Amino acid sequence: MNLQPQSQCRAHPLISVQGVSVVFASGQSGSALRDLSFDLMAGEILGIVGESGSGKSVMCRAIAGLLPPSAKIKGQMNFEGRPYPLSDRRLLAGLRGHGIAMIFQDPMSALDPLMTVRRHLALRTPGDPGPLLTTAGFGDPGKILDSYPHQMSGGQCQRVAIACALAREPRLLIADEPTSALDVTVQASILKHLKAVAAERGMSIIFVTHDLAVAYQLCNQIIVMRNGVILETGSAAAVLAAPRADYTKHLIASMPRSRPHASGIMPQTSPPAGLRPIGVPSARHPALRLDNISVGYKTPDGRRFDAVRNVSVDVGEGEIVGLVGESASGKSTLAKAAVGLVTPSAGRISMNGRVVDWSRPEPSWRREIQYIFQDPRGALDPLGRIVHQVRQPLDIHRLGDKGEREAVARARLLETHLDDKLFGRKPGSLSGGQRQRATIARALTVRPRVLICDESVSALDVSIQAKILDLLLGLRDKYALAILFISHDLSVIQHICDRVVVMRHGKLIEEGPTFELFRNPTESYTRDLIAALPRLPDAPPSHLSEQEAAV
Repeated sequence: MNLQPQSQCRAHPLISVQGVSVVFASGQSGSALRDLSFDLMAGEILGIVGESGSGKSVMCRAIAGLLPPSAKIKGQMNFEGRPYPLSDRRLLAGLRGHGIAMIFQDPMSALDPLMTVRRHLALRTPGDPGPLLTTAGFGDPGKILDSYPHQMSGGQCQRVAIACALAREPRLLIADEPTSALDVTVQASILKHLKAVAAERGMSIIFVTHDLAVAYQLCNQIIVMRNGVILETGSAAAVLAAPRADYTKHLIASMPRSRPHASGIMPQTSPPAGLRPIGVPSARHPALRLDNISVGYKTPDGRRFDAVRNVSVDVGEGEIVGLVGESASGKSTLAKAAVGLVTPSAGRISMNGRVVDWSRPEPSWRREIQYIFQDPRGALDPLGRIVHQVRQPLDIHRLGDKGEREAVARARLLETHLDDKLFGRKPGSLSGGQRQRATIARALTVRPRVLICDESVSALDVSIQAKILDLLLGLRDKYALAILFISHDLSVIQHICDRVVVMRHGKLIEEGPTFELFRNPTESYTRDLIAALPRLPDAPPSHLSEQEAAV
């Protein structure tokens, strides 16, 4: 299968993948790949889309020679005219760095926790790291050069990983969900830089993403994968505007989409298939109240950094409040203060009308509020089986007998649409999206009254994302669950949240009902966030129903 336009058929592709198949030993992760083939020309960008577990990351790791020894690999790659059997990991290792570089989905595990940003980049290039960090979206690189990964937000770590991958000027960049942890303005900047670098250097990019709008904005060609096979391929515009495969149509119909208003500001729109509409919120008793919260840290050079400054947020019973803002704006720090993972320097936390002092916690508080973390790999025990970890909150609080706890854990996992064949596996043998579903199930086992979702659907493909959001809406309605929903995806925020709070540089700069804020934001920063949101083609595919086409 050749992905190139007719005008380029005579040119030699930078990379040609031929007949790749991968089979894992019993108990290992990933979908088996079956006879995958494609070509990619120098300077072009190929998007790989599909469900979590469809084989996207397995294919990328096979090309880079990074699959575990338990993987049986067949097939060949021609790179710059030279053949490379994909079963020869030692030969492929010689390509990594200048030939092939990879940006991994989980930046926290890709960076060494004992090394500063400066050291990470110095190992890859002797030159000034500033330009690399600027390309990766840092406005002032000097501020983070001496920081360790744990001192940075998830989005900042991802940008450092992008800078590391570009340091040796690779001929092929494999980017596995590189912008899923980034806010829309930084994402837009990085996509622009990647496109420019690809054109200037003749660097090819394989870009794995679950965000079809990002794929449309960035990629020349698109491959749609499912269950280890290629279902559809073609130009980005052709695949996303007029898809042929039913599965591709389903992915597009599951996307939270909004049309730009004539003024450039998006109005509130009807939710897509799979997402339920929300009503106009009424006055509710606050289930979670954060009053004038401030959180400060000491920087490596001894200075004080105020991550959150005098922020107040209420979340009512049965209400979903969206918290948005750029990376390092203080969103996660504020949320972690709410559950006692960081200690506020000022302010008061209340749950259901009672003041909460996390220095002297009561056991019932831990049941009432649960946290879904942005990094599922770091949130799960690498040695524990998934079903046992989901059952753990029930064990800790001694709810029911062992059999009942096991049944509840399995029920919650099924609610998040995780295949029951994966329940007995360990986190390392699951994809990023599958791990995230496990953390969501674990948070729901004790039926909390307050749920904090910190980028909890950012790693999920659109079809599973729609189901999870529908699950959260159902729980909100059934149990009057209060949800603080942190996300950089404004399309998701617009469809699921009753109110929106916007943060920047540790401060609350704007808040209001979702409909009003999206229709008429008062702050220029909020307008910039909305304007930077990537969008699918304006013309809806002709096969969509009238309801789907109206999204």
